[in-house]
Amino acid sequence: MVDSDVTAEARRALGHQLAEYRRAAGHTQAALAPLTGYGRSTIANVEVGRQNVPRSFWERCDATLEARGALLRGYETLATLTRQHHEAAAHLLEVQRTRNTGVARQPTGRSNIGVGVGDLYPPNPHGTGLTPEALDPLAAAESLRRDLDDAITCYVGTEASLDDWEQAVRRHGRASRDQPPSVLLTDLTSDLTDLRHALTRCRSTSAVRRLTRVVAQMSGLMCLTLIKLNEHAAFRRWARTARVAAVEVGDPVTLSWVRAHEAHGHYYAGQFTEAVRVARHAQDLASHNTCVGVVLAAALEARAHAALGRDEDTRMALHHAETGLSRLDPHSVVASACGYDEAQFRFHEENALTRLHDTTSALAAQERALDLYPASDYLDRTLVRLDRATCLAHDGDTKTAMSHATHTLANLTDEQRRGIITLRARDLVHSLPSAERALPAVRELGDLLVPTTRPQEG
Repeated sequence: MVDSDVTAEARRALGHQLAEYRRAAGHTQAALAPLTGYGRSTIANVEVGRQNVPRSFWERCDATLEARGALLRGYETLATLTRQHHEAAAHLLEVQRTRNTGVARQPTGRSNIGVGVGDLYPPNPHGTGLTPEALDPLAAAESLRRDLDDAITCYVGTEASLDDWEQAVRRHGRASRDQPPSVLLTDLTSDLTDLRHALTRCRSTSAVRRLTRVVAQMSGLMCLTLIKLNEHAAFRRWARTARVAAVEVGDPVTLSWVRAHEAHGHYYAGQFTEAVRVARHAQDLASHNTCVGVVLAAALEARAHAALGRDEDTRMALHHAETGLSRLDPHSVVASACGYDEAQFRFHEENALTRLHDTTSALAAQERALDLYPASDYLDRTLVRLDRATCLAHDGDTKTAMSHATHTLANLTDEQRRGIITLRARDLVHSLPSAERALPAVRELGDLLVPTTRPQEG
């Protein structure tokens, strides 16, 4: 059941109030987002009344923006309207069922005599707002008509609505470069929930195809997010969803990109042979169309070959990735998980060369990567710096290596260190000779590491 005018207006008013307090405090949406533990897209959606968020969100906003309880009071008003709607809707459905069937709803089970409004129009636990007038049968019928009209027309697939979903993919792709993965996970989950509802209501074949491509892309971004969180089992499930959606669309470019991120996950799981296989498949899928998936897959293939100690194969794959990058459409050369740029290539290059213990070449690639990455892109910059520490340790300067790694991690929050950063730092420690692991500098680095679940090796 959709919102009543009263509840919808209350949600919009509360969102408008949030926007006013935010502007008064001098914050942009992007600046407020990390202070609340949510992403910028969530802030934007809430401010226009599009998204529901829990009480904890309003508590953080109220405190951060010094609203003195005003935002919390607005939330409580909205919550009361929601509760009243749920109760009133349940009562209305019972009244209508009794009128239509002559049998009141039993405490358990359901009557098999006749079909009432409740059978055709079950309550939606996520719905909000029902005015007292809606208890009148004619008003209830009008509410039902509006819902049916919305279901028929809202996602026939207007160009504006479809464009908005495709823009959401691009926003999440950019956010993947500088937002903590836990925040991105929340934002992606919210948008994918809305996308599921949109897809089930869609009536246009062409619109279904576009929305399914968005599902594939957002699921691919979910894969990347779960890789960063070191959640291998969850990554594999989402990789399957992304792959199925991409196959359904029948677009080799989208499927190539999805498979490239799948190879990414296998690499971080230590499944290097599988990473090579999937990366090659990603390249074969769009071999006649140089696209982001092909270039990313070639770079990931290089890293997997390097992990397996295959020097010649590594350098050949790096050559293919660099050549592919030079041929990409300029619109694809962007700082985003949906694109590929030189910073990303240099990161992949230096990691492969670090794996090969070609420290001279690796250090040069690391310098270039750090020059290209903005300071906000903490994840890849941190991984580059940890690779530098690995090179220093390999060349025998363990003390400097540990100092460099410790300084790098000390500048991050616990949330930012969680996942593959902690895993990579642990790998650095484990690569040291046993006698050196007891050094004070090594123990100091260990104190900065947060708990993380290592994925299953395959």
